[in-house]
Amino acid sequence: MDTLEELAQIARTRPEKLKEQKEKGVKVVGYVGRFVPEELIYASGALPYLLCRGGQPEPPDAVIPYMLRFMSPYSRSQIGYHLLGIDPVIPLLDLIVVQCSDCHESRLADLFEYFKLPAVRLGVPPDWEKSLSRDYYHKGLTQLIEKLEALTGNKVSDRKLKESTDSINKIRDILSKINLLRKKQPPPIGGADFILLNHYSFYGDPEKLLPKLNDLYGQLQKGKSPFPKEAPRLLLAGHVVGVGDYVVPRLIEESGGVIAAEFLDEGMRHYEWNVKTDGDLMRNLGETYYLERTPPSIFQPAWEERAEIMKKLIRDFNIDGVIWYELAFEEVYDIEYSIITKAMAEMNIPILKLESSYEYSREAMGPLTTRIESFIESVKQRRS
Repeated sequence: MDTLEELAQIARTRPEKLKEQKEKGVKVVGYVGRFVPEELIYASGALPYLLCRGGQPEPPDAVIPYMLRFMSPYSRSQIGYHLLGIDPVIPLLDLIVVQCSDCHESRLADLFEYFKLPAVRLGVPPDWEKSLSRDYYHKGLTQLIEKLEALTGNKVSDRKLKESTDSINKIRDILSKINLLRKKQPPPIGGADFILLNHYSFYGDPEKLLPKLNDLYGQLQKGKSPFPKEAPRLLLAGHVVGVGDYVVPRLIEESGGVIAAEFLDEGMRHYEWNVKTDGDLMRNLGETYYLERTPPSIFQPAWEERAEIMKKLIRDFNIDGVIWYELAFEEVYDIEYSIITKAMAEMNIPILKLESSYEYSREAMGPLTTRIESFIESVKQRRS
């Protein structure tokens, strides 16, 4: 798809574009996590950059002298690339907003501060059902606005916030429409490309991205599926597929399956929930980001609700099997997996658990490939 490659080019050249804008006096703000609204960053006149890299073993290892090995390789990666001197964006950042919803992210914020990087924290309480927690998160957003206004010298007005919210909502809308095309059998786009599409949507001017996404939607409506009709339809679930962590999604689809839906907490744009643009915009923003969207695994008690959401995805997208992709040392997701297996057993849906520390050496790839191929073959046999 030429349009997909054009979007890839926009994402690849994002660091260069940010450098050009910074030389013109525009502030660049990095952010970590699904609870940091990029709408606020745009409304302040700054440019956002999502820190969401992963998939290579060297960056997490570079952090071991400063961070316990028993921390998520994904969290370690967000500063590991910088420590190796191969991250072109972190040296440009005027501010780094880190959501602190678990010990992994909090330690990451500590490390940014330790290395004299301009980090600020956004607290995200796990008891999302309590009014005190909602008020705490909302206050954190208010404090973030104050920091952004002090950084840029611009006021985050209702007009600017509405403009940025409208713009991001349009990106969400088109991604949602593309996602619904995946209900077709076979789907016109697989999960590996759809994850890429989500990643590309974070790295570019929304006004320039939108027409290309609309073009792609039109192409997918008319185009043929790259998958055979008999390809098992799989749900990829877990915490995160970071930017660059594409081995597992690609291997799934190269092995004869098709990822027809995802249930991931990060690395994917939460395109099913638009922020309302009437009434109290800040209240709308906080409620959408903190309350309305699917609660992440770290939120307690959310596991039963998450299991029901997975069941609905399985029914809506006609899923044949689930692949649970988990990163090493993510103990909360490991506990949740045991609950998900029970829910899948109730639906008679097979599930495969994969755990990764971003070690994709030749020795590791053989067993990984065999496990995925065997699982997909077993799903095929169940269908026949």
